Amino acid sequence: MPQNPAPQLSVDLGRFRRYLILGNLVLLALIALAAVLVLSASHRAHEERGRATAADLARSLALSVASTLQLVDNTLLSTLNQVDRLGAAGPLQAEELTRIADAQRALVPAMTALRVTDAEGRVLNPDADGPATVTVADRDYFQAARADPTRLAVSEPLQGRLKKGWGLVLARARLDEAGRFIGVVYGGIGTQGVVQDFQRADVGSQGIVVLRSSSLRLIARYSPRDRDPEARLGMAQVSDAFHAARKVDPWQGSYIARSTLDGIERVTAYTQVGRHPLLVQVGLATEDFFAPWRRQMAQLGGLLALLAAVVVGASALIYRAQARQVRARAQAALLAAERGAMLDNELVGMVKLRARREVWHNAALARLFGYGPGELSGQPARLLYLDDESFAQVGLAYQQLQETRSYRTQLRMRRKDGGTVWVDLSGKALPDGESLWLMVDITHIKRSEQQARHLALHDGLTGLPNRQLLQDRLAFLLRDAERNGRWLAVCYLDLDGFKAVNDQHGHDAGDAVLRAAAERLTASVRGNDVVARMGGDEFVLVLNQLGALSDEAFALNRLLDSFAAPITLPDGSEASVGVSIGVAIYPQHGSDVGTLLGRADRALLAGKRAGKGRWVTCDAVTDVKA
Repeated sequence: MPQNPAPQLSVDLGRFRRYLILGNLVLLALIALAAVLVLSASHRAHEERGRATAADLARSLALSVASTLQLVDNTLLSTLNQVDRLGAAGPLQAEELTRIADAQRALVPAMTALRVTDAEGRVLNPDADGPATVTVADRDYFQAARADPTRLAVSEPLQGRLKKGWGLVLARARLDEAGRFIGVVYGGIGTQGVVQDFQRADVGSQGIVVLRSSSLRLIARYSPRDRDPEARLGMAQVSDAFHAARKVDPWQGSYIARSTLDGIERVTAYTQVGRHPLLVQVGLATEDFFAPWRRQMAQLGGLLALLAAVVVGASALIYRAQARQVRARAQAALLAAERGAMLDNELVGMVKLRARREVWHNAALARLFGYGPGELSGQPARLLYLDDESFAQVGLAYQQLQETRSYRTQLRMRRKDGGTVWVDLSGKALPDGESLWLMVDITHIKRSEQQARHLALHDGLTGLPNRQLLQDRLAFLLRDAERNGRWLAVCYLDLDGFKAVNDQHGHDAGDAVLRAAAERLTASVRGNDVVARMGGDEFVLVLNQLGALSDEAFALNRLLDSFAAPITLPDGSEASVGVSIGVAIYPQHGSDVGTLLGRADRALLAGKRAGKGRWVTCDAVTDVKA
């Protein structure tokens, strides 16, 4: 009789079942490991994006704060010049100092106070309703300005004695003609003014923006959750992670830590405010920032649970070949869908190239450049570049890709409609001579950087170059004049009758006069000349490439004539202002920026004493010191 195959079949099936279960366990373990790796990579990507976002916000806010400090410093310098001129005419009077301070402070809304002191720190222009004698000799900014009169002194966070509330003080030293210290001019910035700038930043429901001094004392703090933003001002309590980050780089960096102020964990970036001893910190709550990652983790966990159920269910039917094929097709379809979901994301454009011609691209790339379905298929990569130069520049990266290294750059590229888009471009070599390129739209970041640079170098009211940009351009023009053997005229101007218009019609009218004056000055000179606003009603004009010393006379007379017509004010009335000009000529009156500006300013003062509405050179007045 033939043997019964059932026992052997039972053994074979049992062995197969054990192998099947073991294989399923190994498969599930590998899938779980892959999920962990994917989640880990995603977590790192979210963390890096959080650090980058916080750093971008910190840099933007630092530029805003630096711009405000620059405006205050410009006001201090302008006030210092006016006080020096006033002191040269006689003893300083509190009423006159108050008038100058009020006029200058009105130009910078962020300032809460503008004071002048003597060498002992006594305030020379206290409030009329405040104490008659106030001294700031014990303040750190007074001592810092006295110790180093050449630099702008920035205080630690403090509470005002004349103006209550927390804030920051900037100070400039006053020096007599012999260079001796005779006091300071200082201006205050209230914490509330800084917080108003911070409120424009999108930091989420639990984010935070902080301004600290170099000693880490808290100057200003903004968070949507704060009920009392001034509760911890002046404190220097920070996390250990912040201290550790500053050991690597004291002025710029990022870290993740739980805040010592409110116990919330945040991704925090910090950066220096210009060249000032101040730090801006921007913290984004990990609870908010990692919410998409947590949803992804939950979805992936659900997917893993579902996959485990499918594997177990399929194992019960594995004896049938058709069931195995169905399960294999289902798994292949699932893997294809997962890969397609990763490639066709909404944020990152992807394109695969061979010989710099499109082989495959995702929908995000077509949307980034404004193309419809199929319009980029098979097209050369040159179609997306702005010009041949940038196309050739990226073409040099292919040698780097062949050496198995990645490539990354930022450049402007061309959309279908002819517009441009800033792109963060990165590439990676693939087998068979292909390459994969990823593109992220960073246009809004580039636009923010450009706006911040413009605000830092131009006057906010007139749009003219400010003091810093003027000094840079004048230094360049002086070097050019020296190389080409030309003359150059530096003209210091202020408006005659401006104060009367401002007092009678208000600050809006004064602003309109300043804008009209800026337009007339610009229209009266050539394109290679420079017009800048120094603050208040003071301007500087640089007449460049003079062929002879007489050339400036024609230009300045034309400029005086341009102010003959009245200026229409916002209320429809008209006002007339004139202009007085002090002129210093390169090279006969000086060869550096400071000397020419100073002598032109003193020539202006001497000229106004002799009579307004004219221009006067250094050597035309007897009381202008050489």
